[in-house]
Amino acid sequence: MDITVEHIQEKREPFGPYRYNILQAGQKIAVFWHDYRGDMMGIHFLSSGFREDPPFASISDFVTGGGPYPLALSDSAMEYVISKLNK
Repeated sequence: MDITVEHIQEKREPFGPYRYNILQAGQKIAVFWHDYRGDMMGIHFLSSGFREDPPFASISDFVTGGGPYPLALSDSAMEYVISKLNK
């Protein structure tokens, strides 16, 4: 499955959430966000409208990469996203 992650470049408040798009074949399928400490706050699957606090405590459990490396879902995050898409 061609699933990628991109940071949403937007102006935010000093302690506001960081938001990311999850894309499948270039189409946005979900949005997730975390607080300034890296604690996961929520995920929204666009096709179903399903929202929840994801079962991941930290952004580092959900996303790999950053800095000079491309962002990607961790293996467990990929399984989680696929399971939600298949419902």
